[in-house]
Amino acid sequence: MLFALLVIALTGCGVQEQSGTIGTRQWGAYEVTVETRPWPPREGQNEGVVMIVGQRNQPIYDALVTMRAQAASPWIQAIEDGHVGVYRRAVRFAADSQTNLQIQFQRGEEKTILDFPVSVRAQP
Repeated sequence: MLFALLVIALTGCGVQEQSGTIGTRQWGAYEVTVETRPWPPREGQNEGVVMIVGQRNQPIYDALVTMRAQAASPWIQAIEDGHVGVYRRAVRFAADSQTNLQIQFQRGEEKTILDFPVSVRAQP
């Protein structure tokens, strides 16, 4: 019995959500890549991961990054993950099969919005 519980506990620890790249876009001198976890994204909460690099693949860690999955939704600020140019945030996707994940960037006086088309999988 104890062995069975240990196996179940260890198996649960090893489960990881797959991530997948939605796309990569240029923003001036910066390259922006966006992923979601899980992949493909599902209706409801998903993690949006944004990676920004500049010249010579230097991570951009001092940008203000906000995102939303629906044009009518408010922008939500992503959390910068260390000084590695990675920003994360939970984003709610609607049941629409096709939508845009909008990423808004601001660094100094530079500001832009990039759209990343994404197909959302309905919950089983």
